[in-house]
Amino acid sequence: MAQYTALILAAGYGSRIADITENPKSLLMVNGKPLMDWHFEAWKSVGIRNVVVVTGYKRDVLESYLEKFKSDFDIHFAVNEDFRVKGNTYSFYYGLEKTHGDFLLFDADLIYDTAILKRFLEDKSPNQILVGESSIDDIECAKAMLDKDGFVRMTIDKRAVTEEERTRFTFAGEAVGILKFSKNYRDDMLAACKSFLAEEKNISKNWEHVMNEFLLNHDMNIHRTINNRWVEIDNKEDLEKAKGLFEGMPR
Repeated sequence: MAQYTALILAAGYGSRIADITENPKSLLMVNGKPLMDWHFEAWKSVGIRNVVVVTGYKRDVLESYLEKFKSDFDIHFAVNEDFRVKGNTYSFYYGLEKTHGDFLLFDADLIYDTAILKRFLEDKSPNQILVGESSIDDIECAKAMLDKDGFVRMTIDKRAVTEEERTRFTFAGEAVGILKFSKNYRDDMLAACKSFLAEEKNISKNWEHVMNEFLLNHDMNIHRTINNRWVEIDNKEDLEKAKGLFEGMPR
């Protein structure tokens, strides 16, 4: 597992949860432990040592906090200074510039059972999207859609799937927020981000938009987990769900 770099996007403000904390969202407490601790503990348990953290909102607070992990990890920071204007495609791009080989992409507002990550890494497919159980009718979830050959060709987030899309694709589940890229795909994605961001209309868009363009001509497999111990924390309800799922349970 050591060949992988963990690239985590932690620049955002987290407006939907701003009334709970003034700190970066990635430092939200879940059962007495910040989200970032959950990530780093999972990475350590599977042998990952190289980490790129993209910071932005209150970057000094987050970067100072992460100093405690530097004895066990080689940590590099990329910065999205204009995070309120530049969407996380920019964060993704800045982070990619700091990676140089195979990497795993993580959304920072995610908590997951280490066993999920371990099995994802044991799957030898070099380019994959981790997918969990969900419903095609869940508007909020990032729906992974497969072509007839079983490759992910698009993700549909925060909107309904059209009838035409239901005909063209098969619903695989919800994209959890962890992806695996080979070095070659890393290089192609860096070029795709650069081209995408050259258009002013794309400056504020999230990385899922450039990912959908990338998926048109890059084959990404899925790794489906049946373990439901993962939560993307967007709001108070998600935070309470995370606390319940991980209360008193081993990593």
